Amino acid sequence: MIYFDNAATTFFKPPQVIDCVLDSLKNPANANRGGHSLSVAATAKITEVRNKVARMVNLSDPLNVAFSQNCTSALNLAILGSVKRRGFHVITSVHEHNSVLRPLFELRQRGIISLSVLAPDRENRLTAQAVQNAFNKDTRLVVLSHVSNVVGFVNDVASIGDLCRRAGVTFIVDAAQSAGYTEIDMQRMKIDLLAFPAHKGLHGIQGCGCLCFNEESKPKPIIFGGTGSQSNLLLQPKDSPDCFEAGTLNTPAILALGEAIEWHSENGKNNHAQIELVANTVKEGLKEIPDVHIMSLKNPSGIVSFRIGDSSSDKISDILSEQYGIAVRSGLHCAPLCHKFLGTEKTGLVRVSVSGQNTLKEAYIFLNAIEHIAKNLRSQ
Repeated sequence: MIYFDNAATTFFKPPQVIDCVLDSLKNPANANRGGHSLSVAATAKITEVRNKVARMVNLSDPLNVAFSQNCTSALNLAILGSVKRRGFHVITSVHEHNSVLRPLFELRQRGIISLSVLAPDRENRLTAQAVQNAFNKDTRLVVLSHVSNVVGFVNDVASIGDLCRRAGVTFIVDAAQSAGYTEIDMQRMKIDLLAFPAHKGLHGIQGCGCLCFNEESKPKPIIFGGTGSQSNLLLQPKDSPDCFEAGTLNTPAILALGEAIEWHSENGKNNHAQIELVANTVKEGLKEIPDVHIMSLKNPSGIVSFRIGDSSSDKISDILSEQYGIAVRSGLHCAPLCHKFLGTEKTGLVRVSVSGQNTLKEAYIFLNAIEHIAKNLRSQ
């Protein structure tokens, strides 16, 4: 199998990540749930991972790193926990994933917020000025992806973050497709809340997401239960991160994230160079094939999205898998407003997403397959 679906989850997991998971499963203990040595050791290891995450994104207080089950749950905490009263006006964009859109549209349907959904300009930019033009007296939140999961659209989060900070508006960034692919500096970019998963660009495993936030933008808890701390209270503790981590944490996935961050710090530069090489080879090759229309933009995340005429992307994906042993993503990519904006809501797009472990040989095999598929579709 040639795996070109790394934007969904990276196929390669570093050996130290796998070893960490196995060790954690062989020596299970609930962090922060007892005074015995195994629980204390698990708590200390998770604290070390918090420190690694905070350093990676330049967050001053590691206690403001909250672990969750995935990026979607982290974004739900960021969004739902930041809407602290009725009447908020929120700004987002057509490029967002349903993990952003569905919480926002649910809040709008309940009459809790008003919502503005912005589209990029003719030069495929969503500028800070465009965001500012959407401000009104009730604007309290801006929620945007760093990199689009459909076409790789890259937001200028630093400029938008500066605008939001000066206006006193909370800025939430979905880094699902940028963490591990490009630098994220919460302080320089003035990001208030940052959500990302372990299992994509960082090469961790599924089952772990992170929400990082500054003290001024600390959200309200949205899940309540046992934390292992202040158990005499019948209300959720107020201290971070305990108030956000009710229930048993996924210790194997969290500890694996720590190992993944270490691996990335040592291998990230070479990884990025290989992603750029293979993704550019795919994109340039697709340009030479009749009826192929490339829809993606230049991005650091290895995303190349395209359509072949008006053919169903699902059909093309099935052919690639069944006849050529190539895995890609098709359909709407959980981003319906993006496809509506692009005019591809009926056909969807074929999305190739490469990793640093993909090769030029795989790219050429893929291009040969697409050439044959496009030729066959033309003859039908």
